[in-house]
Amino acid sequence: MGVLFKDKPLRLSSPLPSKLYWGLFFGVLGNILMLFSIEINTGIIADLRHLAIVIAAAFGGFIPAIIASVIIAIGRVILFGFSHAAILPSIGALLIGLVCGAISPLRLSRTLKAFVMNLCALLILSIIFFIKIDDLHTLKTLLTIHYLISLIGGFIAYHFFVFVVDSNETQYKLKETEERFRLIAEYSSDMITMHNEKAEYIYISPAVKEVIHYEYPELLGKRIEDFIHPDDIEETKESFETALSDGGAESTYRYRSSFGDYIWIESTLKSVHFEEDGSKRVIIVSRNITDRKLTQQKLQEANELLNRLSYMDGLTGIANRRYFDETLEKEWTNCLSSNSPLTLMMFDIDYFKKYNDTYGHLTGDFCLQLIAQTIKDQITGNSDFTFYRYGGEEFALILPSTIISDGIKVAQHIQETIQSLHIPHSSSEIADNVTLSIGLGTIVPTSSTKPQALIQRADSALYLSKTKGRNTIST
Repeated sequence: MGVLFKDKPLRLSSPLPSKLYWGLFFGVLGNILMLFSIEINTGIIADLRHLAIVIAAAFGGFIPAIIASVIIAIGRVILFGFSHAAILPSIGALLIGLVCGAISPLRLSRTLKAFVMNLCALLILSIIFFIKIDDLHTLKTLLTIHYLISLIGGFIAYHFFVFVVDSNETQYKLKETEERFRLIAEYSSDMITMHNEKAEYIYISPAVKEVIHYEYPELLGKRIEDFIHPDDIEETKESFETALSDGGAESTYRYRSSFGDYIWIESTLKSVHFEEDGSKRVIIVSRNITDRKLTQQKLQEANELLNRLSYMDGLTGIANRRYFDETLEKEWTNCLSSNSPLTLMMFDIDYFKKYNDTYGHLTGDFCLQLIAQTIKDQITGNSDFTFYRYGGEEFALILPSTIISDGIKVAQHIQETIQSLHIPHSSSEIADNVTLSIGLGTIVPTSSTKPQALIQRADSALYLSKTKGRNTIST
């Protein structure tokens, strides 16, 4: 019965067809038990037929208990002939079915209910034996043996059926799980793979064709790392080991497709323990996220561009005042920790307002662009120097770890370079070409000073250059 109905477990909540099937076969079981009856005297037999009703009621409730009891009652008449002696046992079987069926809904453990049902069935049988047997010695002996065998037999039968039910439940759940897994794997757009502890493929879902463009046999038995981008192998190995040890992990990596190109894969890893041999398997659910990665990459590039633009002067293309303020703070901190000097150079174009009035603002913008680009090209050899448009026609140059004498040399070189451009400036009061006034300040930062002190020193030196007649360098 357990084999025949392994897909139809007997429970109180089982559907009606399952209860009918089990009730029928428990009735058959009761009739089989009657074939092994002990004849007490003419018309009186003792056996364990009631146990079939008890088990049916304990596991399935009222319906299988009644069906089993009806079949057993009919069987008593068919197997041993209709007589006055058969009526009372048949009624007893029906009564046992009714009593056990009534007990089944009680909120008791199933084991306790089965024990109570067995006792009730024995009590009904005892009454029948009292009615049918006149010899007290025979009755006493029969009841003693019958109770003993019924209680032991009931215990064995009950627990054997528990074993049958649990085995069927386990197999049913395993089969259901396997079918569900296969259904999910077959129709999932994500690729589902299973790996042994060496990370070798032992199962691959059909989505492999869509995700990484391989056929099933091309991957089976091969290690996952054979297809991973060299830069991602170590991280992928760590994720696999984490899944084995901790039960789960996530990983994003580049995977070589059958076309030879690399695609981005996002995977969730889960380890499964196999009781049979103590081994572990790792189930990996993977999806192609190349499009998402490309979108993220473009977004990152756009953000970087916006970030650069936020620090760039729109007219000249060099760093702006915002970037100047942040860089000065950073360089100040660096020089403070290294106890080294920090030099700031500030300069502007002499008589630039008159230049705009004479040549127009468009030419003035071109002049600013030319000067900025020229100075930028001059300092590119020293990556520590940073050049800024401080405002209007005023520029600034931060020179970390630079003493004042070296700063003066840089200023002289810049001044000479701009003069060599021979940018006409007919309205200048000191030269026929564009010239620069430069001021330098140098401070060895201390905890008691601030970057503003350096700005004030360089700005004062620039003002001094202007009061001295312009086109000069002051410190």
